[in-house]
This record gives sequence, C-alpha cells and structure tokens, in this order.
Amino acid sequence: MKLSKSILYFGIFLSLGGSLSAQTLYWDTNGATAGAGNPADGTWDLDATANWTTDSTGSIATSIYSAGADVIFSAGSDAATANITVSGTQDVSSMTFKNGNVTLSGSSIDELSGSVTVTVDSGATATFNNTNTFNGNFVVNGTLNAHIFNAGGPMTKSGTGTMTINRMDATLTVNEGTVIYTGTSGAKLKNTTINDTGTLRITGTALESGRSLVVNSGGVFEIATGVSQTINGYTMSGTTVSESGATLTVNGTGAISGSIEGELNFISGGTSTKSFTDTSSMEFTIGANGVNNSILGDGTNNTTTNLDGTFTFDLSGADLSDGNSWLIVDVDALDETFGATFNIASFTDGGSDVWTYDSDTNLSFSEATGYLSYTVIPEPGTYAALFGAVAGLLIIRRHRR
Repeated sequence: MKLSKSILYFGIFLSLGGSLSAQTLYWDTNGATAGAGNPADGTWDLDATANWTTDSTGSIATSIYSAGADVIFSAGSDAATANITVSGTQDVSSMTFKNGNVTLSGSSIDELSGSVTVTVDSGATATFNNTNTFNGNFVVNGTLNAHIFNAGGPMTKSGTGTMTINRMDATLTVNEGTVIYTGTSGAKLKNTTINDTGTLRITGTALESGRSLVVNSGGVFEIATGVSQTINGYTMSGTTVSESGATLTVNGTGAISGSIEGELNFISGGTSTKSFTDTSSMEFTIGANGVNNSILGDGTNNTTTNLDGTFTFDLSGADLSDGNSWLIVDVDALDETFGATFNIASFTDGGSDVWTYDSDTNLSFSEATGYLSYTVIPEPGTYAALFGAVAGLLIIRRHRR
C-alpha cells in the first residue's frame, strides 16, 4: 500500500515537472490575519478546508492541505490550544509542534514514505488521540501523549521531554528523555533498547513476551507497582528500578551487570542461563516476616543462575524479631551458584557460606537455604545464668529427697 502511494506521488511530481521535496505548511485557522487563531480549532482534510499556510507568521491567505507536507503547528505563536479533527487518512513527511497544546483526533496520520520525524518543542504539548500508522522518530523536548502508533517498524525517542503512549507496535530505541508505556491498549513493543540518558517506564505490560530488552550503561528501566512483565532476553548494564509487587520474568538469556533497585521480584525462567556478573547489584526490601522481594524460579525449570556481584538489604522497614525469616534466593527452584565475587553489603562471610550482619549478628544470610534470618543468640552470661538456675533446681530436688 505505501509503496503504491509513493509511486503515485512520484508520478504526479514528475508530470508537473517538480521535485520530490515536501512542502512546508503551517496550521492556520484565521485566514490572512497574523497568527493561527486562538483557539486554533479546525478540520484537517485533503481538499476541502483551507486551514493551512506557507507563511510562518500566518499573515497571508490560507489554502487546503497538500499531501505529504512537512506540517508545523502552528503559524505565529498565539495558539494556546488547538483541537484538530483529522478527516480521512492524511499523509505527512514530518510534524513539528512549536507551541501551545495541540490535540489530534479522528482519522489516522500516515507516512508518505520512510518514517516521520515528530518534533515537540520545549513548552509545547502534542496529544494524538487517534490511531496512527506511521513509523516515528520522536524528538520530544516538551510533552507528547499518544494513543496508538502501529506501523510496526523501528521507532526512536530523543529529546529531554516525556512521551506517554498506550501502545506502540515497534522496535523501540530510547536515546534520551522518558517514554512512559501504559499498556492499556496492548503489549506490542518489540525488541527494545534504552541508551544513556534514556528512561523507559512501564505502568502496564509493554513488551511482547518473546522479545528482548537491552538497558545500556546510563539507561534506566522503571517498572511500576504491581506490573508483571515477561521477556525473552535481558541485557542490563544500566539501572532497573522497581516499585512494590512488580515482577520481571526472563525466559531467555540474562546478562545482568548493572543495578537492580527497589522491590523487584526477578524470575529466572526457561532453560537459558542467567548471570549476575561481578559488577551487578540487586536490592532487597525487607519488611514484616516473609515480606520481601526475591530471586525466584519459574516452577518448571531449575534454571542455571550464576550469582556474583552485590546483594543489598534495605532493612529500614524490617521486623527484626526472633524467628523471622525472608526467602531471598529460591534455591529449591533454581540451579544456582554463588560465585567468587558474590558479597552482601554490610555483611561479613563468617564461613560455611553464612553471612552475618555487621551491625547485628543475630541477622544472617545462608547461601545453602537462600534465607535471610533473624535468630536471637543468647549472650555467654545468659548461658551461665541458665546453667546456675538448672543446677540450683537439681540441688533443691536432692534436698527434698
């Protein structure tokens, strides 16, 4: 379909003796009056409504839309709001949102060929309430909100601003700024990469289960409260941050050399090896008896899981009462190995693979059981007192006889 459209437009341009460079059109709803109007509400169609101008100030008469244009919202800088209804599928080469709060609804926006660069300047807000069928390179320094982009090809996010989207059928690369994926319209992200200064936050299931996630150094992957995400490959040298009740299941190869922070339950699933390298770290938030996040198995495969690097226990909310314990590593459901560089922050290996808390020797972690436990150990003086009490009772009993 897109190939045939490109050939059609190519033929039209050649027949007119023109070039294939796109025309630049500015949104303008108030005719020859300077600016775009405020509010700049109107209809975007192909050949009926004159809501466009070639003048960046909006000071000349307006005209109808020309398919495949470089679209700019809007002429001048007076439009604080613009509610635009798209009528019929409209093809664009690029889209720029310069100022104000622009909302698009109605029919789809499509690419003429290749992909569409969508630029949202600082201070501007672009909202796509429609379903769009183009592959986008999103340069967002302001705010972008979107319902669906479902072209299915590669897409990128750069710029320091935030892009919130319900669904994106794409191989996504987050180079800069933040992408918030709600998942309210389906989990359709394909293989995803987060690069330095980029953040992907998921508030619902985002990636298709057979896909892979790469979090490069400086990149951040955030998982909201209660979200359960299953992926195939997981390569992480950046940072993963999790809120309470969140779960990440990795069924393919896992290579973790970065930092896992917060309250993530990590499920080592499938038959491929998962390796926490010597530069990795994982935080465990300890609460009431048995309340904490863990490294778990999938219940089917005793997945090979190599544990090096650093465990950190957040004990700020821990109930350190005698007899309490917390499952940290599910050794019964994993084929785990605690490697030579494995260590626990603020704990000392006391031998026999038992680590004791430096500030309270009653708290210890056992590699053999995978449990962190709090067991009150009586002081030597207590043993002496107990021995004396027992001896006294024996003497009294003898005297009574």
